[in-house]
Amino acid sequence: MHAAYWCQQLIVLLLRLEKPRKDYNELIAHHFVTLWLVGWGYLINLTFIGNAIYMSMDIPDAFLAFSKLLNYMRWHRMKVVSLAVFLVSWTYFRHYLNLVILWSVWSEFELIDESNRVWAPETGAWLVWWMKYQMLFPISLLQMLNLFWYYLIWRIVIRSLRDVEVDDVRSDDEDDDDDDEDDDTDAKED
Repeated sequence: MHAAYWCQQLIVLLLRLEKPRKDYNELIAHHFVTLWLVGWGYLINLTFIGNAIYMSMDIPDAFLAFSKLLNYMRWHRMKVVSLAVFLVSWTYFRHYLNLVILWSVWSEFELIDESNRVWAPETGAWLVWWMKYQMLFPISLLQMLNLFWYYLIWRIVIRSLRDVEVDDVRSDDEDDDDDDEDDDTDAKED
């Protein structure tokens, strides 16, 4: 069920049903890599990795949505608190836990019983030695994408602490023609 949601999001992005943001390519890569990782996790019967990745991606997203809501409502103090909670959750789930998962795959893969690490599609066993790297590579890619977004998040946090109007730096302004002075200011800050 959850994979269907991620597939739907990927299709929406690929078909450009929503206005693309500045991080469009990174978002496409993020959804593709997540589906690739979770799909391989199910294929080789390491579903806990797929579920852990889903949780590490989705929990911070709830805090992001709440922070954006408070920003749109112009509740500055609550927004700053919410942004701090979001930053902590993002750091924990998308960086710390992903590194724990990465380390676990790297260091504990050999702990899987030798009789289960075989290529036997007729029995549903697909877990050969190179599957370790098939799991490490996409987790590493997700970590790199998350570091890119982490940089953008810190830019927003710094702007928020300086009490500058905080906008999602990934989104294009919908009212570009209304206020040219803001565009000049944003260009100088970037």
